[in-house]
Amino acid sequence: MNHSLGKRRALALGTVAAAAAFACTAGHADEAPKQLERVVIVGSNLKRIDAEGPSPVQVYKRADIEATGATTLVDALFTMSSTTGGFDGTNSNSFAPGAAAVSLRGMGEKNVLVLLNGRRLANYGFAQGTDSTFVDLNSLPLSAIDEIQVLRDGASAIYGSDAVAGVINFVTRRDFKGLELGAKYSQNTAGDLKTGSANITAGFGDLGRDRFNLLATLDLYQRGAKIAGKHEFTRTNDLRSIGGQDNRATDRSPGSYYNVGTGERHAMPGCAAPSVVEVDDRGDEYCRTDVDGGTKLTPNLKRATGILVGTFELSKDTQLFGELSLNRNKTDWADSYSSIETYQADRYIMPDWGSYKPALGGGEALMVFRSVYEAGRSQSHATSDNTRVLAGARGSFGNYDWEAAASYSNNALSLGQDGLLKRDAVTQALKTGSYDPFALKNPESAWRPLLTSVERTASSKLSTLDAKISNPEAFKLGGPVGIAAGVQFMSESMRDTPDAQIQAHNIENYGGTGSDGSRRVSSAFVEMSLLPIKKLEVQLALRSDHYSDFGNTVNPKLAVAFRPTDSLLLRGGYNTAFKAPTLPQMHMAETTAYSSGVADWVRCRPLGYGPDQCHYYPKMLLVSNTELKPEKTKIASFGAVFNPTRDFLLSLDYYRLEQRDAIQLLDGQYLLDHEFDTPGFDKLVIRDPRNPALEARFPGLRHGRLNTIVTPFINVGRVKTDGADIEGRYAFELAGGKFSLRNELNYQFHFKQSDVQDQDPTERLDSYYRPKWRNVLSLGYERGAWAGSLRANTSASVLNIDDPTHIMDGQEVDRLPSYTTLDFNVRYKGFKNMVVNAGITNFTDKRSRFSTQYGSFLDSTDGPNAYVSVRYSFY
Repeated sequence: MNHSLGKRRALALGTVAAAAAFACTAGHADEAPKQLERVVIVGSNLKRIDAEGPSPVQVYKRADIEATGATTLVDALFTMSSTTGGFDGTNSNSFAPGAAAVSLRGMGEKNVLVLLNGRRLANYGFAQGTDSTFVDLNSLPLSAIDEIQVLRDGASAIYGSDAVAGVINFVTRRDFKGLELGAKYSQNTAGDLKTGSANITAGFGDLGRDRFNLLATLDLYQRGAKIAGKHEFTRTNDLRSIGGQDNRATDRSPGSYYNVGTGERHAMPGCAAPSVVEVDDRGDEYCRTDVDGGTKLTPNLKRATGILVGTFELSKDTQLFGELSLNRNKTDWADSYSSIETYQADRYIMPDWGSYKPALGGGEALMVFRSVYEAGRSQSHATSDNTRVLAGARGSFGNYDWEAAASYSNNALSLGQDGLLKRDAVTQALKTGSYDPFALKNPESAWRPLLTSVERTASSKLSTLDAKISNPEAFKLGGPVGIAAGVQFMSESMRDTPDAQIQAHNIENYGGTGSDGSRRVSSAFVEMSLLPIKKLEVQLALRSDHYSDFGNTVNPKLAVAFRPTDSLLLRGGYNTAFKAPTLPQMHMAETTAYSSGVADWVRCRPLGYGPDQCHYYPKMLLVSNTELKPEKTKIASFGAVFNPTRDFLLSLDYYRLEQRDAIQLLDGQYLLDHEFDTPGFDKLVIRDPRNPALEARFPGLRHGRLNTIVTPFINVGRVKTDGADIEGRYAFELAGGKFSLRNELNYQFHFKQSDVQDQDPTERLDSYYRPKWRNVLSLGYERGAWAGSLRANTSASVLNIDDPTHIMDGQEVDRLPSYTTLDFNVRYKGFKNMVVNAGITNFTDKRSRFSTQYGSFLDSTDGPNAYVSVRYSFY
């Protein structure tokens, strides 16, 4: 065992124990907790008291969410310690543009199950990274959410696939009467990222008096772009002054060219002298262009969402309920300048081509590094439409509660891109000379025919039918035994269709992906809650799922909660979880990509190449695999909750996940290393014809040059991770008001992963992609109509590298310090029926950490963001 790690674990556990001992002496004088109503909490189908139970659940109320200053759900989730990563829809280079998702336990967005009022939603139509499917959090408006419940445990025995690393359940407002208007405005203190939202919520009818309630919410949201020139670290792409590289563009004003015969690279004629840079000892020249101060670094966003929730009391014991939600998200952004392809033999400008310059080439072929910058930046616009309809009934007879519902949800997507280059048109223009890549500027008549627009469309659909029955006290076995049982039928499909021009490989520098698949799932589950002895609760669950495309899976869960005293809860559990292969992994169309570099030793050794010279960059064909099995995970946890008073809580939960058969693309280097000793691998490596003349010069050379490698999705990876969640809450009276403190810490002890067959998992923690811990400390004070809070968000110090396994022998790697931002919020509710919130995030303008190895910033460079919101209610 690593002694340093052991000491850190002991220190963390000892700190918790010491705090618990202190609280035990401090809290006995307070009053006992009040009896609470039974409700359904995420992670169980049985109603229970809204308090701590066998499974660790974090609950964030509406007031908690408002105090974060978040404008979207994903912003709110990023303020929680259990969130270990994700994306917010502002990255134009994303495979799933415009969408947002989060990760738990470092397991990625595909292993998080997202629910709305306890039921599933359709996935986003575009997969992240070609194969990772997820629910788009931007399809749900923050104003409609009354509570966020985060189950930090696997729950496949309760919910089925996806519930591996945890479950996030968003609960909307219900049984609301009256009218509420809300508005919020925020902007960066630099003057950009202007964000406005407005919402109206209306509730009609009283269930107790009128036998019905209808709740309607309309939410409008708009966000402006981040402007490069307004922020210190985005005003220039020359980062050498802070230890980075000169990242100024090398394909504009006007670029550079490469003489294929001599191997020399020179700045284009007409490049202004200050922009010509020699970058290495070979004297290669680049003509560099810095960022335009008006460049939009993030997209413009517009969203509109309407939600209708209705409940009708058919009789004293029976209710009908329904939900309808409609959402449209529009994302518009400026991409980069479209460039002429490089390092392709058919892109060499030959001496007999019309665009050839004899004075530059001297009879040798030329290659240009040049964008068609005369046409301006290419533009992209994504539209995402989400629809969800749900209808059901619930009721009771005797001590039994029952519920049944049918739902349909759909995500329809369109991604349009303008200003891309047609490959055949560029080839023709270079051959005829109608477009001169060596000229400082071409007329519109030369570049306009090169441009085209493309459109990618997608749809993701989910239909469900479920029914369950439960009784929290079905019979006695020492104590009451609760039972729940049910069935679920689900049909899902996903179709992602790239533009015909992309499918024909007729767009410069552009690869496309697509998929078309569907499946049906039939499930049955049973859950029991037992109290065999006083103060001991046992949760048992078992679920069986049949998938039409890969077969059956059965997952059990056992969890226990023991209260040796009224103030102390000990809990632990074990369960298995599974993640079904995503539809793209099983049905994705052949997708073209390019390798980041592999060593082809069957050629390099005969040619006499060593490790520094043996580098090839073949084309990669990513292919789906209909024979995939589900990823299987074993999850164990144990912990303690100390809750002596209603104003004090301290919890510690340790977790461990072991996943096998993780699905990933076959590693290209592994494929080449085992090309001839693993059956079938030789068919996945495509080589050029053998060269007899070269083989005569180099005895032992028996294989043609590497052209393409085919990498299918396979069940090959393994993941082992463990860590602890520590949470403390304390409140006390102070100076006529109430002071509160809340601290959340997620600490990962290990995250080990293997990428290829038969490889032992290796440690990946402590890199800038995987910090060891994250802490959120919140201090609050409330007195009368005023309330204020201060929150510190801290991420751990990390090694200055993307993955510890990439550290070479003898390499010294420095560390980047921990990172803390401070947010402030103040709330005033002294006006009649009105609540005003205002605050500023990162108000100290904490500077982002810069990684010299990554060549970029690890944290946001946005700076402080100020906001104010108003909520007015009519009753």
